[in-house]
Amino acid sequence: MRAVLRSRAVLAAMGLLLVLVVWEAIVIAYELPPVVLPPPWSVLTTLLQLLVTKAFWRDVGVSLYEFTAGYASGLVLGIAVGMLMGESRRFRLMVEPVVESLRFIVPFAWIPLTILWFGTSFTGKIALVSYAVFFVMVVSTARAVAMVDPTLSRVGTVLGMSRWRLAWQVHVRAAAPTIASAARAAAAIGWIAVVAAEYIGASAGLGLMITNAASSLATAVVIAGMIVIGAIGGAVSAVIQWLCRVQLECR
Repeated sequence: MRAVLRSRAVLAAMGLLLVLVVWEAIVIAYELPPVVLPPPWSVLTTLLQLLVTKAFWRDVGVSLYEFTAGYASGLVLGIAVGMLMGESRRFRLMVEPVVESLRFIVPFAWIPLTILWFGTSFTGKIALVSYAVFFVMVVSTARAVAMVDPTLSRVGTVLGMSRWRLAWQVHVRAAAPTIASAARAAAAIGWIAVVAAEYIGASAGLGLMITNAASSLATAVVIAGMIVIGAIGGAVSAVIQWLCRVQLECR
């Protein structure tokens, strides 16, 4: 019995049940109308209704497309620039001031400009996600490469490896667990960025769906959309973590 109670699935279910109980208790205790806070069963019913509509899946598909395209481009560019910063002192001194300045400008600050430049097209959201992911990966990759054990570099040099072969075959592999962990963190930031951008300017997406529902005072739809956003984000994070553990054995 103790083994069952300690299992991750049971503990997760118990945590979810506790949230639902507290939620229902708040609704009953304060006699809140559905427009303020609908009961859990009402949100569940709304969510099930959304799951059978084409418009809902279109919004999910748009958000995932914007996230995937932006995440992939930001990941590749961030790792590439981070590697160059870690391997070349001149390049690092040249771009570090720019990186250090821009990385503190949160992605949300760019939303008005992306709307001005790209309107409500996919391009603006993709660029925003790429920006958010890029700086996380640049800083993490550069630091990971700089922290590689110097002994590995000396061994590679003794074996006759060129500078860039050493970087690719030795330094990247040694820094891979740290880079993978950063990729997981970057995914969370990227997903938040794309949904936030859709709140303000978009023609489709989960953020727009929630904004429209809020304008119509459809609180159950708003909360259902929030649940979907959280579930997708958790799933993306879990997949990256699983790949990290299986392929790189990072913790």
